[in-house]
Amino acid sequence: MKPKDNIPQDFEKRKHDYVLDFIRKKDLLNSEGNVVFSPKIFIINSVLRWCFDAVADKRMSKAKWEKFSKLLAQYIAGTVDLKWNDGSLEVIETHPDDTKKRKRRTRS
Repeated sequence: MKPKDNIPQDFEKRKHDYVLDFIRKKDLLNSEGNVVFSPKIFIINSVLRWCFDAVADKRMSKAKWEKFSKLLAQYIAGTVDLKWNDGSLEVIETHPDDTKKRKRRTRS
C-alpha cells in the first residue's frame, strides 16, 4: 500500500473527528434514559462535511467557511432553519412570534 492510498481515509477521519468535536463542544446531544435526542445533528453533519469537501476541492475560501460557521450558529440558536434543496442549502429565517413568516435564501 502506498502512502497516498491512506489520504482519503485520513481525510474522512479528520471530517468525522471534526464533526464529533463540534457536536460535543456545542452540547447538541440530550438524553432521557437510554434515548438520545439531537434533532439538528443531521443537518449540521451534512453542512460541515459539505464544507470540508468544498475546502479540499478549493471551492471554498476561509471567508465563506466563516459565513457557513455563522449560519450554523444561527441554526443552533433557532433563528434560521436549514434544509437541502437539490444540492443547495436553503436558509429559512424564522421569526420569534411563530407566525410562520419565513424568508427563503439559498446558499451554495
